[in-house]
Amino acid sequence: MKRILWAAMLALCVIEMSAQTAADDERVRQRIQTAVMEVYDKAVAENPNDYDTRFARANQLYLNGDYKSALADANIVLSQLPAKDKEMQFDTYMLKARTLAELKEYEDEVEALQAAAAINPKSMALIDLMGKACYNLGDLDAAEQNFKTILRDTPMNYDAHYWLARVEAKRNNYGKAYEYCDNAVNLFPATPQVYLNRADVLNSMQQYDQAAQDIVSAMSVGNDEGLAMSKLIEMSDEHYEPVMKVLASSSDQAPRVGMFHYVRALIAMRQNHYGQALWSLNNIINNQLYEYHSIYYYQAKCLFELGKYAEALTSVNKAIAMLGTDEQDADYYILKAKCHQNIKNNTSAAQMALDQAAKLMPNNTAIMLQQARLLTDMRADQKALDQLNTLLASKPQHVEALLLKGWIQKYRQNNPTAAGKTFTQVLDCGDDLSSLRGFALHELGRDDEARQWAQKIIQDNKIIGGQSYIIASALMSCINNYEAGDKAKSIDYLRSALANGYGSVHELMDNETPYVNLKLVRRYPDFLTIIDQNNTNFQVKR
Repeated sequence: MKRILWAAMLALCVIEMSAQTAADDERVRQRIQTAVMEVYDKAVAENPNDYDTRFARANQLYLNGDYKSALADANIVLSQLPAKDKEMQFDTYMLKARTLAELKEYEDEVEALQAAAAINPKSMALIDLMGKACYNLGDLDAAEQNFKTILRDTPMNYDAHYWLARVEAKRNNYGKAYEYCDNAVNLFPATPQVYLNRADVLNSMQQYDQAAQDIVSAMSVGNDEGLAMSKLIEMSDEHYEPVMKVLASSSDQAPRVGMFHYVRALIAMRQNHYGQALWSLNNIINNQLYEYHSIYYYQAKCLFELGKYAEALTSVNKAIAMLGTDEQDADYYILKAKCHQNIKNNTSAAQMALDQAAKLMPNNTAIMLQQARLLTDMRADQKALDQLNTLLASKPQHVEALLLKGWIQKYRQNNPTAAGKTFTQVLDCGDDLSSLRGFALHELGRDDEARQWAQKIIQDNKIIGGQSYIIASALMSCINNYEAGDKAKSIDYLRSALANGYGSVHELMDNETPYVNLKLVRRYPDFLTIIDQNNTNFQVKR
């Protein structure tokens, strides 16, 4: 067993040393997982009865997020363990319970925990899991009993306070829920998690302003504000205004704290509210709160989306000039190329920017896609297809590349058979908003399914910034069956996008990239009137 663990750790260390930049992190993490699992898999294959190694593999699978495989290994370990090894049995039942919790199989989780309790009923970790399982099954009395048991043993356990607050909130006992949350905050006022816990409970009670304030408090008291920032961004997807209001108030109280402006800009951009985002970014730059290349890139991004292409080019050039040798970012060069293309259609300058990026980041799929789009605009269709085929060789389910390839085959090369095969491939890439599935369905003559997909992405997409409505509007304009009311739906979707604050002038007025664009929507007689009625969306304002 020790030899196997040493081999796994050695594989981890060798690969980890190869990481050079932050951009490498995800790729390195995947390589680490693969190498470690290869060690475990080989060992288990050589000795399938070695339950120690299988248990170690199950733990690693759990950490990797492969819960079904972890559960399968845990069950095999339980079948192999000698009856006398109670400690190992307990640990395996606990691992099994944790995997079942992740799989949301709470009744089976309780069964595994009961088996563990027969071995060690006083384990606080077991009681904690049992309380959470009971809560998830709706047995609030049993959940309360378990968490109160924990508090009797460790009165300062803020996680138990949090779960008791959740129990009381579920019972609509909001005063008691507040009390448990406040107890935890008073015990640990310098711990970010207690504020995040209280925010979660407040959110469940629809107290969104206070919840947002607690998340901002978590950002302020901890050394690592990353988790709190991600929670705030997540909350803004459904409750944008309370989050923005709290961030604005925080920046008023601490005007030299650039983080509040920065997070506010990121959230506004996520919601396609580019005027609001630019206001915050300008504050950072004008008041010299941060001097970092990403600030200028985001400023350029906002300016571009607002249709201010020359100003955007100035900002993105500054961002690129500030990049370190190990910080090259394809998005910066792609934005530069798009700026050139939208300033008097300067395709040669756009191509130079992409060529420079390709030399710095060879085989980057985002750059390759943009090169294909530029070649398509230049009507160099075969070169564009060659580029797309190279991209798809390494990323066969790249939706945007597949759709552009199908579009060229159908509309430029007049090859509907080849296009049909390409569009069919898109259908294997899922059905969420990013799959752009509706456009492939339309090109395949399956308009009823395309309409259903448009309705689905609007229902499923909780981000309120209007992106799903824009995609649906573009799709309906492509279908545009008068009898089915597609034109009316397209206009209605456009109105809904703008009502949700959608603020990209570029997408609304200029973009013609297949797919997605509003080129056909712009032909509707009332299009400009609708845009004019919502012109505040495009203003640089707080």
